[in-house]
Amino acid sequence: MSRSLGEFTADGIVWASKARLSSVVVITDKTNDATVILYDNASAASGTKVFEGACPGADDSRHFDFGDAVDAKNGLYLDITGTGASCIVYMA
Repeated sequence: MSRSLGEFTADGIVWASKARLSSVVVITDKTNDATVILYDNASAASGTKVFEGACPGADDSRHFDFGDAVDAKNGLYLDITGTGASCIVYMA
């Protein structure tokens, strides 16, 4: 079972300690492309990438589901780009 950490619209800390990432929904404003990168880091957009996904602007959203949860030993830091872009992060 997964739980939502909510919707994020800007770069920042998603989770500050060990995490198990189960899925990500990348959301657009239906015009501009959206890109989401999650790093295994509790304080900066650096280190090991644990997820990178994009959604074309013409689409509403794109769901990325992992069969096995992805471990992030140090936490999760979000780097999001795209006008009106957002994402929803789910943890196992």
